[in-house]
Amino acid sequence: MKNLFLSFVPLLAAVLVFAGCESENLTDNPVANQKQINDGSNSNEVIALNKFGGELEGELALARSGTAKYHDISRAIQDGYVDINVVIQGMGYHYLNSNLVDSIFDPEKPEILVYTKNPVNGKMRLVAVEYAVPNTEPMPEGFTGSEDVWVNNTDFNLWLVHAWVWYNNPHGMFNGMNPRVHVEEGEITYP
Repeated sequence: MKNLFLSFVPLLAAVLVFAGCESENLTDNPVANQKQINDGSNSNEVIALNKFGGELEGELALARSGTAKYHDISRAIQDGYVDINVVIQGMGYHYLNSNLVDSIFDPEKPEILVYTKNPVNGKMRLVAVEYAVPNTEPMPEGFTGSEDVWVNNTDFNLWLVHAWVWYNNPHGMFNGMNPRVHVEEGEITYP
């Protein structure tokens, strides 16, 4: 019986390792988190980031490369992103760089960075970028194709669109709400 049990130990270990690869394995190291997304160790993220192909995928890659340094929230703050006290369930914590708000859509320079808190250690994790154009301008063309749907937010007088380039959104790359993002009820704010 002991030999039979020992023959299952390697199988059990393999199952546990495989299950661990499928779970969300966040570290405090933003470079490690970025590597997880890029090297295929978190298949849900890779599927979301590679399903578009062509020119759109290139634009999403620009969004990722332009914002990779902002996994460290202190770098975002140094570069002019400010907590605007907009905390929304299903979105997260919004940081705006008002110097970037103009009529120009640039995938590498989103006007807003969206974060969520790591439930284990409370550290902020970059999950999405959001583009903002004054609604005095026509609706921007934005990303190639028709996947991105801009919303005219009259509270902020902006055209807005999210791109979940750092955290898989089962509702779609450009859907404003992501059911995987949770914030504490007491922290929810919206003007």
